[in-house]
Amino acid sequence: MLKNTIQTALRWLFSPLVFSIAFLAPLTTQTLIALELMVPGTPAIIAGLIAGGAFGLMAHFRGSWIWIK
Repeated sequence: MLKNTIQTALRWLFSPLVFSIAFLAPLTTQTLIALELMVPGTPAIIAGLIAGGAFGLMAHFRGSWIWIK
C-alpha cells in the first residue's frame, strides 16, 4: 500500500505537467519580461503559466515532448 502511494507521488512529481509549471512557466515569464514582449496591463506570470501549462499538457497527453516523438 505504501509502496504504491510513494510510486504514485513520484510519478506525479516528475510528470511533464509539474515540470512545465515549475520550470518552463517561470522561464517563459522571465524571458517575456527581459525582452519586453508583454501586453501592457497583463501580468507576465499569467502568460508564462499559460505557455508552460500548454506545453506540459501536450507532453502529458502525447507521452513525450514536442521534439522527441
